[in-house]
Amino acid sequence: MAQIGLLEDNVRIARLCATMLQYAGHQVTVYEHPRQCLDDLLVTSSSPPIASAKRVPLDMLIIDLNLPDISGLEVVNSLLAHPLTKSLPLIFCTAASALEINQVLQLTPHACCIGKPFTYQELTSAVSGVEATLAH
Repeated sequence: MAQIGLLEDNVRIARLCATMLQYAGHQVTVYEHPRQCLDDLLVTSSSPPIASAKRVPLDMLIIDLNLPDISGLEVVNSLLAHPLTKSLPLIFCTAASALEINQVLQLTPHACCIGKPFTYQELTSAVSGVEATLAH
């Protein structure tokens, strides 16, 4: 069982994805806004939730690249710039263009991507792949 963060601004997709992951036995924290996710995961002057922690409270983060206010690429760059989140496993669940996906995968070779619409099997397989990597 993994502790999974889900950054998805579409409430219906977030609810569906969270339900699928919970059914598969995972714990899910849903973030509807990029700033909420970054504030929870990064140590900033306005939010010290993990200031004294040695690790991020998530095993992996599933992220949409098409987000309001802050692009998915900006979120990824922020995560990569922070010592506690630079190696956080990422799964991109997105309908972004192939160009956008390739751009972000070049920055995060440890990440994987599933396209929207996705199936239960695609989602859980991606999570299982990350779990297998974490186990080694």
